[in-house]
Amino acid sequence: MNDSRSTFRALGLTGGIGAVMAACILAGYFIGRYLDAKFGTAPWLLIASLLMAMTAGFLEVYKIVKKVMRETTNNDKKN
Repeated sequence: MNDSRSTFRALGLTGGIGAVMAACILAGYFIGRYLDAKFGTAPWLLIASLLMAMTAGFLEVYKIVKKVMRETTNNDKKN
């Protein structure tokens, strides 16, 4: 039972990581397009917002992986 639970948890985390990256990149894209249209700076604000969004996405993924690794280490110590 515990093994299948950890499998589903791993699948959920994998899907969550993909969703976080996709959401950050999409948000950066739409914000950049909006700002470029508003200020007439195409494509510079789009590029800048995409870079910031990708950085934010990677930082969130890093936090998720770090948390999972810490939980895995704690579970290994208990067993």
